[in-house]
Amino acid sequence: MKKLLFTPLLFLSLAVFAQKNISAEEIFRMIDSGEEVTMSDAVITGTLDLTELSNKEKVNGKSDYAEYKSYVKAPLTFKNCVFKDDVIAYKNLQDGKDYKSKNVTVTWNGKSETHTANFEEAVVFENCVFEGASEFKYSKFNEAVNFEGTMFSEEANFKYAKFKELVGFGNCSFDSEANFKYAEFSQDADFFKNRFNDYANFKYAKFGSRVTFKKSSFGDYADFKYTQIDKEAVFTDASFSSDPDFKYTKGKRFMN
Repeated sequence: MKKLLFTPLLFLSLAVFAQKNISAEEIFRMIDSGEEVTMSDAVITGTLDLTELSNKEKVNGKSDYAEYKSYVKAPLTFKNCVFKDDVIAYKNLQDGKDYKSKNVTVTWNGKSETHTANFEEAVVFENCVFEGASEFKYSKFNEAVNFEGTMFSEEANFKYAKFKELVGFGNCSFDSEANFKYAEFSQDADFFKNRFNDYANFKYAKFGSRVTFKKSSFGDYADFKYTQIDKEAVFTDASFSSDPDFKYTKGKRFMN
């Protein structure tokens, strides 16, 4: 009897073929109803806008500026998923300007509005691909966060984000800017073996515990200016295409 031989390429083809298409609208409905979301090997189509949940509330209402906050109250787990369009936990609408994503254009006729989303339970985007925008600016993550092995095609925007528990960004690939400017990490943060192919922006970031960039490669400007490190930052076996900027950085660093 002949034995069937499966090459790695065939396994890959079967894995891709097995992926199922799921609309962002369906995922939004689950999140909006407070359901726990657990998905693997899926292709998500359409913009997933988490700033428009039904629990959205106004947290700042100045005459020329309004701020709205939505709350993701159940755990999110995505493994080996591809997000074909934008994942939005932050957007800003200004008078006379259009907010644009791949599939959505919104014109705001007021003065200015900012819409953001917080995450109250664990968040997992493991071995995923973000082909569109990943906007998490100003988001607060109250539980553990795992983006291990994920690829970001466009800017990964975590500016001003706050992480209260463990954070995993190991083995990630950032094709555009990795924006962690002003981000705050209360517990250990893992950026092990990352590929920063563009601007790695950790300017003014605060690390309340240990952070590692061991074996990471920085293909562009590595900006750690004014970064605060309360315990230690590990850069052993990391590679830099140019000298990293540690001007005014506070804390202990371990280099090669």
